Amino acid sequence: MSITLDNISKFYGGTEIIPQFSLDIADGTRLCVCGANGCGKSTLLKMVAGIVSVDSGRVLLPKGCRLGFVQQELDESLLDMPLLTWVLEVLPDWNDFWAEWEAACQAQDEQAIKRLGIRQAELEQIYGHNPEHRAKTVLTGLGFSEDKWLKTMRELSGGWRERAKLARVLTAGADVLLLDEPTNHLDLDAVEWLENFLLDYQGVLIFVAHDRIFMDKVGSHVLYLAGNKPTFRKGNFTQFLVIQDEIETQKGREAVKLQEDIARNMDFVRRFKAKASKAKQANSKQKMAERMQKELETIKFETKRKNLSFAWPKPAPAEKVILSVSELRFTYPDGVTLWSDLEFQLFRGQKIALVGPNGCGKSTLLKLIAGRLEKNNGSITTASKAKMGYFSQHQLDTLNAQNSVISEIRRLSDPKTTEEELMSVLGLFMLGQRYFDRIVGDLSGGEKSRLMMAILFLSRCNFLVLDEPTNHLDLESREALIEALASFEGTILMVAHDRYLLKEVADQLWSLSPEGLIVHESGFEEYDKYRRAQNVIASGKVKEATTGGGLSREEQKRLKREQAELRNRIYKELKPKQKTYEKMEENLMTLLEEQSELETKMADSEFFANSKKNAGSA
Repeated sequence: MSITLDNISKFYGGTEIIPQFSLDIADGTRLCVCGANGCGKSTLLKMVAGIVSVDSGRVLLPKGCRLGFVQQELDESLLDMPLLTWVLEVLPDWNDFWAEWEAACQAQDEQAIKRLGIRQAELEQIYGHNPEHRAKTVLTGLGFSEDKWLKTMRELSGGWRERAKLARVLTAGADVLLLDEPTNHLDLDAVEWLENFLLDYQGVLIFVAHDRIFMDKVGSHVLYLAGNKPTFRKGNFTQFLVIQDEIETQKGREAVKLQEDIARNMDFVRRFKAKASKAKQANSKQKMAERMQKELETIKFETKRKNLSFAWPKPAPAEKVILSVSELRFTYPDGVTLWSDLEFQLFRGQKIALVGPNGCGKSTLLKLIAGRLEKNNGSITTASKAKMGYFSQHQLDTLNAQNSVISEIRRLSDPKTTEEELMSVLGLFMLGQRYFDRIVGDLSGGEKSRLMMAILFLSRCNFLVLDEPTNHLDLESREALIEALASFEGTILMVAHDRYLLKEVADQLWSLSPEGLIVHESGFEEYDKYRRAQNVIASGKVKEATTGGGLSREEQKRLKREQAELRNRIYKELKPKQKTYEKMEENLMTLLEEQSELETKMADSEFFANSKKNAGSA
């Protein structure tokens, strides 16, 4: 099922956001829409979804096309619905089908049963043979443990609600799937599961992402919105950049050659146009130069991707041991203990990433180290010369909402900050001159996060404690930030799910669990192998559990109870169908008897003789 964008464009406040262009997107295409912040990526998805109108042209979708788009807001009335129920609610036609089927079976309505049999095949083509199993598979893949399935949407945190919205769309299925930053709020396992899910997806996928590895793995084509006009190319994002650079380089060579030829011809004109013997030749050279000038003007260079340079203000030196943690324990008020007796030291110049499944306490550990939470037990000692800079998405209330952006930056930055350093950091975090006079309270959550990060960079800290620092950054700013963190001469302790950041910045990865820390000294590659091995072990345990091996008595009881519930559910579903089956069996027996009688007649030689005689007389 293909879709067509026919001469579409979009303006906001008289400014052209998306220049007019056309594009046919074939079935099976996984289109990665990319470009700088503000170029209209999310707007394009909303235009395809019909949420935002086009200012020219039209979006052509096949009749009956099913669109999948993650809704932004949740209806308040749905917040008390259990997660699994809410996800399955998106399949009303499947639920209605079984109600109709049961009614038809009870009424022994053979025509309705025949019609519903065809409808069942259609629905199974869309949802699979067991939508509830599909929903549970999606929820598990996105990181929801079984104990969360019956929790209400209200009980889920913001990040988990975003995962739930994604799960609902993936469960519903679609002919055209539109995903805007689907990897936000996902841990590494969930991101990889989503990558594999989307690689198996059969329809048209149009997505926006800032995760370089995700873009390369999932995308089969690229639509680049920045520049003179949108550029569409086959291949992943990295391949697109290579080809784009080659094209721009070739354009540059052509432009230089034309300029040289123009200069050479015009030089001839200047020297010989006054000479009668050369006047005709000079006139010819001038016309040639004019033609070349017109050709030169047709060469349009694409707007170059931002090359954000950044030089750190020199941090003050600190002691060899930056941080010492001993017998650290944290227990929530409800009695849940994250881990007990953590012990580790962080040395000057180390760049450490804390990793592990959601809920293992990574962000909590950073809050304890930064003094944002009170520990239950143990000690946290920071070096006397260590100047800590802490960044988290949840500390935005520390900003003065009444100040302008530039005033707030100057208020919280180091007094020694130079104008050059200030402008460099503002460029890095996309807070250019148009932001200077804006009031902090009017900024979006993403803009406030970027402001907090900019202030942190200008504080001359020598110890950075960072919780998801790449959130709310576009791809170019992410890569510039990663380059800046890699060149930082101080110490870093961070929580991140961005694989590119983990690969390029972290010297070591520390895997956090209730049992404590596991140090992966060789960095991301070593941790990735460990994580995959753990997943294989876990899947083996699940397989073993399904066969009953190695289960505790309580687990065996639970399994038997679930099996009994399954048998009861199957019995209830089959009971109304039993009468239909018996009726069909009676009809079948009648048909078999008729067939037997006919075969007996056909075995008699007189049967064929009479048939020939009748045919001859006819």
